[in-house]
Amino acid sequence: MADSNPTDWMADYYARQAERRSAMETALKTRILPALAQAGVDRVLAEYSGYGDSGAIDSITCIDGSGATVPMPESVCEEGLRDSLYDFLPAGFEINEGGQGTLVLLVSESKVVLSHEENVTEVRSHAEEFEL
Repeated sequence: MADSNPTDWMADYYARQAERRSAMETALKTRILPALAQAGVDRVLAEYSGYGDSGAIDSITCIDGSGATVPMPESVCEEGLRDSLYDFLPAGFEINEGGQGTLVLLVSESKVVLSHEENVTEVRSHAEEFEL
């Protein structure tokens, strides 16, 4: 790998990322979504945050069709669901000032909706020159 050029390395990296994402999507479609639907879960809300080079999904909430919070179905491994959702988080959400947001897994639509906020430190400079 040390002898390959950066373009080849990046292409390989993105190919592996796409494979991993595809595997996660397959797990969601074939195992997790059907189990959630069978348990009456309409959507899953995952809230995440990060800063200072650390970040995580902070909470996962299952919601039924009436909008009520329901327990995570026993047939769904919360850790597996969390791992699957990580692939939808924006790259670098935890870097420097970080960011936060929500992922909503719409069970019947087989869709994930991301709402992300990025924290930015702004510096405004001003310079003047005065003749004496």
